Amino acid sequence: MAKKRDRLIKLSKYGARYNSNNYLYTKGGEFSLDGLNYNGEYHYQDILARTGPIEETSSRTLQRFYNNANVYMYDKLNNFQVRVLKYVDPIFYLYNPKREAYSAGYDSRYFVEKVQNEGFAIEINEAQYNNIGKPNKGIDSGLYTSAAISWKLVGSIQDITEHNYRALHAALNTVPSITYAVRSYIERAEITLLNPTYPQTTYANQPYSMSLQESIYITEMINKTRV
Repeated sequence: MAKKRDRLIKLSKYGARYNSNNYLYTKGGEFSLDGLNYNGEYHYQDILARTGPIEETSSRTLQRFYNNANVYMYDKLNNFQVRVLKYVDPIFYLYNPKREAYSAGYDSRYFVEKVQNEGFAIEINEAQYNNIGKPNKGIDSGLYTSAAISWKLVGSIQDITEHNYRALHAALNTVPSITYAVRSYIERAEITLLNPTYPQTTYANQPYSMSLQESIYITEMINKTRV
């Protein structure tokens, strides 16, 4: 901490470029220098990632982080002349489906997770998902894996649970911790039929008396909706 504090004090002498909120440091896994994993201070010069906290004559341009040997060898043959562009960090999105999604019965949900199992998956909105890989406004597709899934919103507890279970688990190969980003398989759902086996009357028109068998079934299904 003392070393970082001294470094920040030193930086303050450089004037306008210094801002504690703009101080950037990587522990590795984001950039490489001469083909090797880079950890240390960095900054952005225009859209390029560069070594050091501010632009100096000794600053060098950083390249992408290599987690694929074939990509590394390709770039090595090109003397690592591959620019690392500036991307944005993913912003957590609290899922809130629109009314049209309920009319359709289904919605799309989007998730990202940092490569090499660093942290857990988070949900993002559609705009962020569509911009993945786009410099200056998108999430770095080299640092984050992503998945879009179909989310069932309307139906019986059983149908919704089964559909959303399959959707989440099909995405595990690309976003391994996706199940941690969802509270339950019936999240934000509208249950229109408790159980297809038991005909339901309309609650608004007349009182409905639930049988013991239905109560047991619903309790069991609710337990199964937990991710």
